Amino acid sequence: MSDGRRRPVGPRLLAELGIAALIVFAIAFTVHLWGAELSHAVREQVLRFRPVIALKTASVFGVVVVALRLVSKKTTGRVALVFGNRTARRWLGELARVPTVVALTGIVMLAAGLRILLVRPETEPKVFGDEVLYTELAKNIALHARPLLRGHLELGYSVLYPLFLSPAYRLASDGAGAFAAAKTMNAVAMAATAIPTYALGRRVLSHGWSLGVAALVVLEPWTAYASFTMTESLFLPSFTAFALVLVLMVERPTSGRQVLVLLMLALLVGIRPQALVLTASVIAAIALKGLLNGSLGRVAHEHTVVLAGLGLGLLAGSIMLIAGISLPADSARPLLTLAYNPIGLAKWTLWNLAVYEIALGVITLAAFPLALHGLLRRSASDRDRALGIAALTLTAGVLLSVSVLSASRFGYGILHERNLFYATPLLLVCLAHWIAHGLQRPSIMTATVALGVVVLAASLPGHVVQITDNVDSPTAAWLNELENQVSNVPIRAWTIGIAAVGAVAIVLVRRPLVPIIAVVLSFLAVTGTLDYSGALTPEQDRALAWVDRALPNGASATLIHLGLSRPDQPCSKSADNAQKALVVWTEFFNARVDQVGHVSAPVPDNLPSPKLTIASGGIVHEHGRPLTPTYAVIDSRQPILGRRLARFDLATLGPEWQGGASLTLWQVKPPLGFLAHAQPLPPRADGQAC
Repeated sequence: MSDGRRRPVGPRLLAELGIAALIVFAIAFTVHLWGAELSHAVREQVLRFRPVIALKTASVFGVVVVALRLVSKKTTGRVALVFGNRTARRWLGELARVPTVVALTGIVMLAAGLRILLVRPETEPKVFGDEVLYTELAKNIALHARPLLRGHLELGYSVLYPLFLSPAYRLASDGAGAFAAAKTMNAVAMAATAIPTYALGRRVLSHGWSLGVAALVVLEPWTAYASFTMTESLFLPSFTAFALVLVLMVERPTSGRQVLVLLMLALLVGIRPQALVLTASVIAAIALKGLLNGSLGRVAHEHTVVLAGLGLGLLAGSIMLIAGISLPADSARPLLTLAYNPIGLAKWTLWNLAVYEIALGVITLAAFPLALHGLLRRSASDRDRALGIAALTLTAGVLLSVSVLSASRFGYGILHERNLFYATPLLLVCLAHWIAHGLQRPSIMTATVALGVVVLAASLPGHVVQITDNVDSPTAAWLNELENQVSNVPIRAWTIGIAAVGAVAIVLVRRPLVPIIAVVLSFLAVTGTLDYSGALTPEQDRALAWVDRALPNGASATLIHLGLSRPDQPCSKSADNAQKALVVWTEFFNARVDQVGHVSAPVPDNLPSPKLTIASGGIVHEHGRPLTPTYAVIDSRQPILGRRLARFDLATLGPEWQGGASLTLWQVKPPLGFLAHAQPLPPRADGQAC
């Protein structure tokens, strides 16, 4: 007979934490011990899921659904129920039995482990100059405790992402090891998005549904951005956490929650300056809440703290902007000062949404307005309404930032899906809410949505998809490969056809598994085309970290790009290209190469580098003053005053790098002085003719 007292939860929590620790250890140990073999096997399987195979798989699934629907009419729905509702309930019931700590640990660690395996062959920078920029800032924070770029304090770009990476550059033995550690950190950060997503889902969903959405989020193809030293990896979990905090504030605007919104917004801006647009999302969320509650003034008064904080921040930023004072997030200034054509903004909004809806399996985006209809209705609970308000305003804010970028001269006329995918956790939570509440579909609204997704796909020009790279839009890369595999069908026909199938599904489907499987298949399909692997191997990365190994403890070096001084020599073009590659890789893979300059041609990494001049007596000047580095890395053809410490020939990496590229590390006798003109380019390292 119970005595009415609650049983202690301590032992149970300890047991759950013990299981979670075992999961962490098992996955980390497996990845560490068999990483190379598993990486090859997993990557091979993922990349086999090419576009045509993905479409065939989706077609088979569609045929099965239609067949079961026809059978269900003759069996009073029993077969369909087994396939649909009962199966979904059984899966969710099994998830609901798993303790939260154990389940989330399993989801995060499995996702992180899988992504770590997939990024292993991605061995070199591909996005210039973003990746070089952030690693440069990170290594200077690690070495000098300041975000320096080319020797100058730089706050205009991300401050917090380089700070996030800096421990890798402080603790790793060299820059190659730091790069490998950075990819692992990115993978873990991406996987950790499951935690705020689960918490966001639990505001309106059951434990099982919330875990399901958390698992879907870390399955999304954009987790492949963990391959790059770019802000996306840290911004995704931070944005999702910000969405959770905004939901909490809209639901109950205590002073503490309002301050937390301000702090999280500052965090986002510190990671990615474009997050400034979310200021408008916060204001819009408060205004929308006031309109829905019928009392805009009262709601504004309840949010005095956050509105005052935003007002003060905008006032201070405007004064600094007008005065021309450099401030954090200054890189966003050009986008704020441009004039925009409304037609251009509308056009790029539609086009970016069109490619995004394909990646989401169409149904997810189509269900978003239907879910908002339920979340924002008068009879909705405070939690439902808070989620609906936050989802609508934040998604609109992210979409606005993407449209502004695409419509500006900085958009280069391509799609920018990588700036839009942050809204995915919000859309998936709304999709789960819509499914869990019976897939409610008001007839007129559903027909409008179904027509809208097809029109959206039809608006997307094929030529814009074709010129968009696989970093800015993984889905564009998927569509391009699909067109290559089936060359007689244009891209626009594929987008319209896929959207039309989704439109039919949103109107007819009654079973919850259909939209879930559509999302999973879409995510797997796009992931199957994301091959960011490089020409280098991990062993070659380590070889390129030669400067870090040759420098004395605590020392750092200046890299000087000489440029092509003798274009009249045999093999000059191939040798120049090889030398450019070696210069960039030496800068990237060495944590203690902290300053860069150039003589006749800029460093080919898409970042500005100081111009160096040669004065009388061969003395090298920067900004009119003699350059006085203690250690310098320069083209091996150029003798300087000092002592040679090490030389690296690119040809040592393998037969494909025989252009004669070479760099030498010198201990300089200051000031830096050239002893003679650069010697003729060396012949090919393998002795063959050009």
